[in-house]
Amino acid sequence: MNKIAKDLKHNYQNIECLRFLETLDSNSVDLVLVDPPYFQIVNNDWDNQWKNEEEYLNWCANWTAQCCRVLKPNRMMIVWGTLKTDTFLKYKLRCLSGSSLTPQTEIIWHYNWGGRTKKNFARKSELAWCYSKGKEFLFNDKDIRVERKVKKNLRTGEPYTEGTIPTNVWQFQNHTTSKEHCGWHPTTKNIDCLERMIRAYTNPGDVVLDCFNGSGSTMIACGKTQRNFWGCELDENYYKKSIERYDQLIN
Repeated sequence: MNKIAKDLKHNYQNIECLRFLETLDSNSVDLVLVDPPYFQIVNNDWDNQWKNEEEYLNWCANWTAQCCRVLKPNRMMIVWGTLKTDTFLKYKLRCLSGSSLTPQTEIIWHYNWGGRTKKNFARKSELAWCYSKGKEFLFNDKDIRVERKVKKNLRTGEPYTEGTIPTNVWQFQNHTTSKEHCGWHPTTKNIDCLERMIRAYTNPGDVVLDCFNGSGSTMIACGKTQRNFWGCELDENYYKKSIERYDQLIN
């Protein structure tokens, strides 16, 4: 057993997502947190393996249904997406909104780094659509509060003793000089951003599922927050490198 399995006691496999999801019991996962292929957005084989949009959406419907099945009641499913094309909006409407899940406030990750065009406004944000299994869901507000800009209650003059709950627009950087930067994967998510999601919607020791683990950021965020990670990654190179990255940042 390698270091990662000993540390997190999770199930991480180099396998296709549907094959992995079919091995999981229903209502066994506390949070689904995934960043799937977007279809013809990234110039990599894993983002261009479908003949057309319809075939891609049918595939999305299958893995989304499986994620809904394994998610526990009153817990959250978060899917990273893009509005760069209409395809992922169709996924949201057909697969997420068309499921038994309940839509909740989306999260917008904003960053101000990287190249930009001079011909239009730079696209420097990504969406994370949040859906709960049931109308009620776990939300640990005290675990994700941030410092208030206004220190006193303007009505009473009393000082605030707690921070405030963040809005749904979060600014985190993925700068190339940071320790956590991953230069070998094109769609790496910020670990601090993922940690906040995990702290908000799970408790220590809970199970977090990412069946498109890619660079391993979700897995690392689980290690940093004492959650158990379950997941898979189809690309063998990414699979091996994600374990190496975990060992570098956690062990």
